[in-house]
Amino acid sequence: MKREQAKIIFFLIVLFIFLNSLTYTISEAQKNEKIDVELKDSRNNLQTHYSLLLHNQSVLADAAYTSTVTNKKFMEIYEKIEGASKAQRVALREELYSLLKQKYETLVMQGVLQYQFLLPNNESFLRMHKPNKFGDDLSSVREDFAYTNKNKTPVKVFTQGRVAHGFRNTYPIFADNGRYLGAMEVSFSSDSFQDYLTNISHIHTHFLVLKDIFNSKTWTRDDLIVKYEQSMEHKDFVLSINRIDKNRECPLNDKENFIQTRKKIDRGIQSQKQFSVYNLSNKDYAVIASYFPIYNLTNTKALAWLVSYEKSQSIAKSIESVQYIRIVFFFVFVLLELLLYKLIIVNNTTKKEHRLINDILNSTDDIMFITDFKSISFSNKKFKDFFAIRSEEEFKTLYDNASNMFLNHEGYLHNQLKSKHESFSDLITKTQEEDRVVLLNNQSNEQKSFNISVSKISNDYINNYLITLTDITKMKEKESKIKQKVYIDGLTGVYNRTKFDEIFKSEFNRVKRYPSKLSLAIIDIDNFKSFNDKYGHLIGDEVLIMLAEKINSQLRLSDTFARWGGEEFVILFPETSQKEAFMICEKLRVSIALFSHPVAGSVTVSFGVTQLKNDDTINTMFKRCDEALYLAKNQGRNRVCAK
Repeated sequence: MKREQAKIIFFLIVLFIFLNSLTYTISEAQKNEKIDVELKDSRNNLQTHYSLLLHNQSVLADAAYTSTVTNKKFMEIYEKIEGASKAQRVALREELYSLLKQKYETLVMQGVLQYQFLLPNNESFLRMHKPNKFGDDLSSVREDFAYTNKNKTPVKVFTQGRVAHGFRNTYPIFADNGRYLGAMEVSFSSDSFQDYLTNISHIHTHFLVLKDIFNSKTWTRDDLIVKYEQSMEHKDFVLSINRIDKNRECPLNDKENFIQTRKKIDRGIQSQKQFSVYNLSNKDYAVIASYFPIYNLTNTKALAWLVSYEKSQSIAKSIESVQYIRIVFFFVFVLLELLLYKLIIVNNTTKKEHRLINDILNSTDDIMFITDFKSISFSNKKFKDFFAIRSEEEFKTLYDNASNMFLNHEGYLHNQLKSKHESFSDLITKTQEEDRVVLLNNQSNEQKSFNISVSKISNDYINNYLITLTDITKMKEKESKIKQKVYIDGLTGVYNRTKFDEIFKSEFNRVKRYPSKLSLAIIDIDNFKSFNDKYGHLIGDEVLIMLAEKINSQLRLSDTFARWGGEEFVILFPETSQKEAFMICEKLRVSIALFSHPVAGSVTVSFGVTQLKNDDTINTMFKRCDEALYLAKNQGRNRVCAK
């Protein structure tokens, strides 16, 4: 008794641990789901603002490009560059700078970083921000210029320059006659994104740039200074410090938070895809960091990351609520364990009573069990030995539904015989007592036949039944052997005339009740007597066997094939017209004509085919088919005739 109680206590402890683990797993999943929603919202918010600003900048760049190339004076100057001498180019550059200076100053006020012009060979002709620096080859520095000059198409992409990064809008320049003149650039700095997100959305942002692309720590222009410092977030990136970051606290200083989330950031940057992380830096709120990748021209590598930081109270509340839930469920499970302990004690008492019943049921040679035809609630030893199981629970591994143990076989009760709203007990009850037979597979996969009886259990077991199975396998085997002798042709192994008559009569009556098509064919081996006379009856028997196998293998499952007698065979075609039966027989005839016996040689057959008519009897239909066969014989044999 003490050992049994110890087992119960051990079980309850394991169950307690399992339930709390399950609660932890589910609550953790729910918490993570809520956090994922917050992180996704943060990513989507960052992406939306980024896409909106990028679109606005694109529109501004397109407008700047259009107004530039539609300026007649600009085009006059630019068309003269290609054939100009060095001195002439200096004059043209100064003239172009004077023409575009006021426009450039306006563009700078609108956030433009660079307004630059190149020749078709990627040689810099005029930098509006540095007019005194020109003539250098940008082929290896600026992939956007190289792309536009090569393909003569515009490109919009984030790229690094010699010392500064930017969102480049690079356009081809064509003369009126279609001659290619070079390319122009309208680019924007990352400051514009940070300014926009800070002032409009009140979200702190900064820009991470891949540091191995350039070596400069500072990029200076008369009206703009871009500084870079090593990023705490990733060793391969530097932090672009803009004018806003100079005047307020930057997450760069929050080293503790970066250390806690460093691995997640490393994995995210390695993935080259947009991601978010969070850190519970305060019990009242969490800090969400969202990273948006800025790709190169071929979209294969993130050259920079736009990073946003925002506070989230909902994440902190989700984490706090999960802790409360776990505490509550802990005490609920304690109470549940106490209740289960009492129930198990009661259940053990019930099991002792069941053992007594089991001893009684085990005294019989019949298989007995209690079921609702879905599961087995109780079974005797004979049942367990039959299926080689130790418990009713183990039976579920063999059959998920108890009624599925009864095999689908002709002459036996099984699930497929039930109507839509009928139970298996109803099927047994409505079946005549002598036909209440089921077929089961034992542990050795041997099929056994049983008489089945069913008795409804008292109200304590509503919808449960006591099933008794009496083994009648040997009796069924004897019955099968008798049927084999009665219905199967001893030589060819196909149905004999007796079985065919039985099936023919059944199909004939069915078609008369429910009108449908029914066709008949009679087959006769041509010159069969000469085979026997020339080669003997053994060769004749071999011809009959091989012919029967060949025909039987090519017929449909719904067709009935039988030996009628001697060298004659018959085929019954349900749901088949005379025309369809004729075509089937013709295919069989051709196939048989190609058949050759090793000794007797070629064999041919003749077919007579007919279809049931409204006023037919079995005899008239068979007589008409026989006449069709006679016609085939008279017309030279090896043919199909229908009548």
